[in-house]
Amino acid sequence: MIARLREDRMAAVPYLFWTWFSIGLVLLLIYRVPSFLQFSNALFLLFFAVYSLYLERGQASGLHGEGWLQSRLGGFRFQDLLRALMVGVITYLIEWNGTITGWPFGSYVYTNTLRLWDGGIPIAIPWAWIGVMTTSVMLSTSSNRFIRGVQAGMYALVFDLVLDPVAYHLRFWEWSSEGAWGTYYGVPWQNFTSWFTIAFLLSFLYPVRPMQTPVPKASLRLYQGMLAMFGLLALKAGLWGPFAIALLTALVLEGGIRHDRSKQEQLV
Repeated sequence: MIARLREDRMAAVPYLFWTWFSIGLVLLLIYRVPSFLQFSNALFLLFFAVYSLYLERGQASGLHGEGWLQSRLGGFRFQDLLRALMVGVITYLIEWNGTITGWPFGSYVYTNTLRLWDGGIPIAIPWAWIGVMTTSVMLSTSSNRFIRGVQAGMYALVFDLVLDPVAYHLRFWEWSSEGAWGTYYGVPWQNFTSWFTIAFLLSFLYPVRPMQTPVPKASLRLYQGMLAMFGLLALKAGLWGPFAIALLTALVLEGGIRHDRSKQEQLV
C-alpha cells in the first residue's frame, strides 16, 4: 500500500514539469517573467533535474526489474540520488572556480535572475547540470564507456550551443571577456569545449546500459522540449544560429527515433 501511494505521488512529476514548462515558455515568449515570480526560473531548473531523475528511474526499472529498485528514497534509488549529488557538488565547485578564476568557461558573473538569494553561485546551476547530464546519458546508446562519454558530451554541447546565447541575452549571466578563441553570440568558444569535456568526464559516473537498449521516448521528448524552449526564445531574440541548431537537432532526433521504431516493428 505504501509503495502504491509512493508510485502515485511520483506519477505527478511529469505533469508538474510540463505545466511549469508551458506557463514559463508562454510568459517568456509573450511578455516576461514578472519580478514577483522571479524565483520560478530557479524552480524550473529544479523540476528539470527531478524529472530527468524520474525518467532515469523508469529506465532502470525497465532494464533491471523491480528488484533493482528496492533501495529507494522518496521513490528514487539511493544510487541515483547519490550520483546526482556528486554531479551537483562537482559542477557547483567548477562554476565557483569559474566565476573567480575565469577557468574553464571564461570570465563571467551570475546575475540575480536564477538566484533564490543574493550572492554566490545560484543553486539552480547544479540543478541544471544534473538535468543536462542525466538526459544526455539517457540519450547515449553506446555500451562502451568512452564512446558513450563522447555521445553524452555532444548532447550537452549541442544543448549549450542553444542555451548559452539565449541565457546571455536574457542576462542569466554576463560574460566579461571574449576568451582566447573569440565568441559565439557573445559567448567564449572555450565555454563550449569545457561543456563537452565536463559532460564527457561526468558520464563515467553513470552505469552503461546493455547493447541494443532503445532510447526512452520520454527522455527524447524532454531533450527536444528543452531545445524547443530555448530555440523559440532564440528566434524571438533574433539569434538565428541557436534557433537553427535547435530545430535541426530536434528534427534529426525525431527522424532517428521514428526510424528505430519502424525497424522494431519490422522485426515483430
